[in-house]
Parts: sequence; C-alpha cells; structure tokens
Amino acid sequence: MTGPILIDLGVGGMTCDDCAVHVSEALKSVPGVEAATVDLATRSAAVTARPDVDGAALAAAVRSTGQYNVFERRRSAASGE
Repeated sequence: MTGPILIDLGVGGMTCDDCAVHVSEALKSVPGVEAATVDLATRSAAVTARPDVDGAALAAAVRSTGQYNVFERRRSAASGE
C-alpha cells in the first residue's frame, strides 16, 4: 500500500464523550496520522494514516489518556485506494 491506510482499533476503558475526545486528540498527535474518529458506543477508533505509522505509538498514545486496553484489529487501504 502506498497511499493512506485505515487502521481499526479496539479501545477499552472509555466511559464518556470526554474520553473519546481525548483518545481522538492523542491519536491525531502521532506522527503519520492524518485523521482519527473515535466511537464511544463501539469502543473503537478509525485512524487514517501513512502505511508506516507505528502501531506501538498508536497504542501508547491511547494508553496515555488513561484507557487500559487498545488493540489493532486490522489495516486496510483507505477509501478510494
């Protein structure tokens, strides 16, 4: 993959909309991340990023917000690729 990719993350520990906002902001701060959308109801995050974005950096960013569990479910080409 040469263009942006979509990374689907599971995020455990979020209990409110503020948590989701903090996780989104933390993910967007990771080098290579273009966009991040967090869904409190499904306890997930959709991250659009460069293919070389470091999964460990994404996990560390989420954990820095106080969320106790984050895992990468899949990576795929972003829409239009």
